[in-house]
Amino acid sequence: MFLRMVTHIIRAEESEQNARVYADSILSALRSTPGCAFASLLQNTQNAQECISLTIWNSRKESNEYEESGLYRKLVDELRPFFAESTEWKLELSENLSLEYTPVKVEPTVERFDDSVAGSDNISRLKAKPFAAHILEVTVKEDQSSAFETMFASDIHPKYQAHKGFIDLVLVREHHKFHIVSFWDETVDIGSQSGIYSVNQLLESVYKILPSFVRQQMAHGGGVHTLASSEDVKSAAYRCLTAEWFVK
Repeated sequence: MFLRMVTHIIRAEESEQNARVYADSILSALRSTPGCAFASLLQNTQNAQECISLTIWNSRKESNEYEESGLYRKLVDELRPFFAESTEWKLELSENLSLEYTPVKVEPTVERFDDSVAGSDNISRLKAKPFAAHILEVTVKEDQSSAFETMFASDIHPKYQAHKGFIDLVLVREHHKFHIVSFWDETVDIGSQSGIYSVNQLLESVYKILPSFVRQQMAHGGGVHTLASSEDVKSAAYRCLTAEWFVK
């Protein structure tokens, strides 16, 4: 399994139109793209400007072929009219050879994860359309990746499964940084910490294998909410504006 997350910043008032074009153009194109198993457009519940195109692929090879074919660039251009304007400017020559300032072209941020720890065996069989998604990033000590995976299987994953509204999840790893991407149905309350998995509960489980300076912050009353926005633990909930599982 291979997971791609393409983050783009839009004008918040264009959310509905952005989602409509994604459903009509992007899903339509990916539906017939070899290797693409799932595609979704997610919108951050705390920042309506942040949207993520999250796709799941059968392999890195097929995802690379999609990018190299030029289709990815074409689909980005379909959504580009909704991108927020850049705050950066550059000095360049115009056609009449005069110097002028022009805005820097905004490009989405692409993250790729192909080291699947959990979810690769059954996630492709999931046909439910998610109402929400939650992305939790955890960076553990460099020598504790295996310990985290063991803890995830025995303790963390079962806690997810016990929550109302939980559909399924994938766990992917890049070196010693993990992403837990969970999908939720319409019964979940995405506006509360108890509705989508509590960061507090996770930190209680992984406390011993977090980097030492994070544990020091916790010991001195740093607080869970501070840690959730730190470099080592990041948590965000997303509304699923549109999504589809593809039968290939």
